Amino acid sequence: MATAKRAFPRLFELGMIGQMEIRNRIVMPPIVTNTGTREGFVTQRTRDHYEVRAKGGVGLIIVEATHIDFPRGRGFIYQLAIDDDKDIPGLRGLAESIKRHGARAAIQIVHSGAATKSSLTGVQPVAPSPIPVKGFEMPRELTTSDIGDLVRQFGEAAGRAERAGFEGVEIHAAHYFLIARFLSPACNQRQDSYGGNTEKRARFLQETIQAMKSAVGRNYPVWCRINGQEYGVEDALSHEEAKRIACLAEEAGADAIHVSSWDHVNISYETMGKRIPPAEVPLGFMAHLAEGIKKVVKVPVIAVGRITPEVGEELLREGKADLIAIGRGLIADPELPNKAAQSF
Repeated sequence: MATAKRAFPRLFELGMIGQMEIRNRIVMPPIVTNTGTREGFVTQRTRDHYEVRAKGGVGLIIVEATHIDFPRGRGFIYQLAIDDDKDIPGLRGLAESIKRHGARAAIQIVHSGAATKSSLTGVQPVAPSPIPVKGFEMPRELTTSDIGDLVRQFGEAAGRAERAGFEGVEIHAAHYFLIARFLSPACNQRQDSYGGNTEKRARFLQETIQAMKSAVGRNYPVWCRINGQEYGVEDALSHEEAKRIACLAEEAGADAIHVSSWDHVNISYETMGKRIPPAEVPLGFMAHLAEGIKKVVKVPVIAVGRITPEVGEELLREGKADLIAIGRGLIADPELPNKAAQSF
């Protein structure tokens, strides 16, 4: 580790989220693998995928988007599930596969909302308002009773994650999924207490954080991933408003903020340059969004978006983020952290 301190002294410092100590500041962000069963159970292929990256030296692994509401909340055919106690044994084995190699194990939980299809779920998708995701069908507007049920389901899912041995839970409130669409002024046209100004649009997120904290306890790390900015449509979420949402999440009890972004127009897998940027996009292209949010919150901020160990070291040194998420680098080379630790 001595050589690591010469090459990447900040990247290999201990990291913290709440009371969870992380062996370094490298995070594997949640990336859907579609390696579960049709019922949402963990497979050996899922465990192998994460275990090899835990062996590779990453500090924190956030397991891919795992849905809390079968079948309505499912967005992918082989997506993992955490909506029932029957999911716990497989998830426990997955968490153990990660932790046995010294990495921290967290899991991201999600409701796909309007970003799914009735051909997959068997029911009409749901959303804050009847506004479809581009390329998807018209969703049904959720009632306030529906929202209360979903808040409860998120809380129950967090409890299952804790019982399965995960050491933290991330709420997916980014991209085009359900909570993100509540946060977006372009997607949320409600006239009740869950729509309107920023505080009302953030109410669902705040209540979800509070329900999860109630389920797992104040000291168990819970955090959220949000869009630091949206692009492509009128009334898209601005960076200034995203900063306010980050503060509201922190007030509700979030222990960290993971900052991504979203483009409402370019959402096909060929063109979604604001979420899966091509090689021509500059390294660290979303770092300014993490930097802006870090200026207004006291909890750790996770930066993501075409980040290499070299770029991550720079972001940490300049105080623009506290933890560095590296996705495609870890897909391409699970040993990337160990190799970085051996460089000088």
